[in-house]
Amino acid sequence: MAIVGVSEWFMHGMSKPKRKYAVHGGLIPPATCELNGNRYIMPGWYKLPDDEPTPNIEDIAFYPYKPKRPNIPNIKSNKVYKVMSSKGDKQYEVKMDNSGVLVCSCPGYGFRRKCRHVTEIHSNSI
Repeated sequence: MAIVGVSEWFMHGMSKPKRKYAVHGGLIPPATCELNGNRYIMPGWYKLPDDEPTPNIEDIAFYPYKPKRPNIPNIKSNKVYKVMSSKGDKQYEVKMDNSGVLVCSCPGYGFRRKCRHVTEIHSNSI
């Protein structure tokens, strides 16, 4: 979701404040639109006041959305880890699949797609 931010400043002798606009978030760069006699800054549908001129696109600051970096463990994709079961009578294999996700051979991972074996390898490798 894009948010349009407005900052305005006023100096002595000015009849009305000067405004600057910025679009935060979103993937689409800013644009102006006129619909039914109203003017908007897009994305965000910010309605411009009637007494204000339409700003130039170059004057609208744009801060695009930047996704967070994924928390990928620092392990080799071809390495297989052997983890003991909670009872200590079995060993399960934890390895990375083609998409970079850790998978486990235990029955719990088959049902829930998460288990303590994967969590253990993940926490030890970061």
